[in-house]
Amino acid sequence: MTTILNKSILLLCCVGYAISQSDASYVVLPMLVVIILVALTTVLKKPLLNLILLLSYIIACCFYPILLYFLPIVCYEVFFTQYQFAVGFICIPLIIQYQTVNGITLIIIIILCILSYILKHNAYKLKVFQDNYVKLRDETAGMADILEKKNKDLLEKQDYEVNLATLNERNRIAREIHDNVGHMLSRSILQVGALIAITKDVTTKETLGNIKNSLTEGMDSIRNSIHNIHEDSIDLKTKLNALIHEFNFCSIYFDYNITNDFTTKAKYSILYIVKEALNNVMKHSNATRVTVSIMEHQNLYQIVIADNGTIPTSNTSTSSMGINSMHERIESINGTMHIDKGKGYQIYISIPKEGIYK
Repeated sequence: MTTILNKSILLLCCVGYAISQSDASYVVLPMLVVIILVALTTVLKKPLLNLILLLSYIIACCFYPILLYFLPIVCYEVFFTQYQFAVGFICIPLIIQYQTVNGITLIIIIILCILSYILKHNAYKLKVFQDNYVKLRDETAGMADILEKKNKDLLEKQDYEVNLATLNERNRIAREIHDNVGHMLSRSILQVGALIAITKDVTTKETLGNIKNSLTEGMDSIRNSIHNIHEDSIDLKTKLNALIHEFNFCSIYFDYNITNDFTTKAKYSILYIVKEALNNVMKHSNATRVTVSIMEHQNLYQIVIADNGTIPTSNTSTSSMGINSMHERIESINGTMHIDKGKGYQIYISIPKEGIYK
């Protein structure tokens, strides 16, 4: 927009002065030629073409003095390009036509060329400013995206660490209850049982029997509580995240999209399979990227563990102990497993929702 405005200002100045110095009918043709040249250079935007047109126009000015009035517009296209030195050649037609055109006209043409330079200089500075602004805006937007992603990753890591710490604390409490209170109750039940065996008094034996029953009920209650705490502490996503964080062999992508939770047995089976698959990658693969994806569909769960490496056939035989164990784990929860070695090494597992809860 600035360039068009500058060219329009120069064109009006040149046309106005040309008309004041000669017949208007003689100005029309050179004005049309200059407008075509300016339009051509504006559309194509090729500095070399601008140089050729300027030199051609300068040569034409040596034979047609009327063209001198429009030199400032043609020069505008060359200013602030690698060929702006060519503007100095305008001295040639000015010297040649010195006798034809009066000195004041030559001075006016030079002044208009200086005006052309000033307008192009301002346009150039404005363009540089605009380019820097766009670059800064894009860099700022990019930094904002990076900061947002890092902030999101930090929050996810904090949630993961808090959740993992909570689950570890639950397991610690469950172990302490089992090791301390559970053992004390078990010892008390055995001692009361021994007293019942050696006691002759019927009333005492009955009382001891009631105490033993109470201790047994308490023991059963503690066992159930420990079992529930232990089941609650098996958060599959958190446990898988822990495996992913520990995997440093190559880059790894983890996608977990599950709404309904698995049974405890299924959780342990999936954990074992993922761990075994990642161990196989570290032992046998030359992969640079691993993908672990656990998705929920309408009627089944799908697990995909894939890498982009090449593994020797001897190390990946489906009859190996690790693969057989994985098959057994999947079959125990009514699932199926398929291995594809076409592109890298890919394990596809399908677990029907119906069978998993039977």
